[in-house]
Amino acid sequence: MNTNLTKAMQKFLDNPTNENENTLINELRKAEFIAPVIINQALAKPDGKAVYEEEGSNIKFILLEDEESGLSYFPAFTSKEEMMKWRSDSEQEVLNLQLKNYLAMLEASKEKYAGIVIDAFSYNLILNCETIKKICEI
Repeated sequence: MNTNLTKAMQKFLDNPTNENENTLINELRKAEFIAPVIINQALAKPDGKAVYEEEGSNIKFILLEDEESGLSYFPAFTSKEEMMKWRSDSEQEVLNLQLKNYLAMLEASKEKYAGIVIDAFSYNLILNCETIKKICEI
């Protein structure tokens, strides 16, 4: 649970001062997010050995789409409770990621994804690739 991050996000959203922004940036750098994923099982050959369609194809990241703009974002949740606001499924498979992990995925596919959205169903803090890059570099 990222209680320091959620407090920093709320404080910044309520009062976007430089001090609150710096606190938020520091918490974002340290934070570990919950990323919902779909993990496909390996295909089985008749002899029982596993075969994968292609390297890396067994994990698919779930995306959220902004209906107004049509842009796609990786959802990043600060807690299981926040994720349950999106989908009430205790069996949802997840990965724990930091901002630098999202940055690598975004840089590899800039034309496909607009960024990440943190706690989309409460704080709805959107960070694009350039903003994440600046946060990670500071």
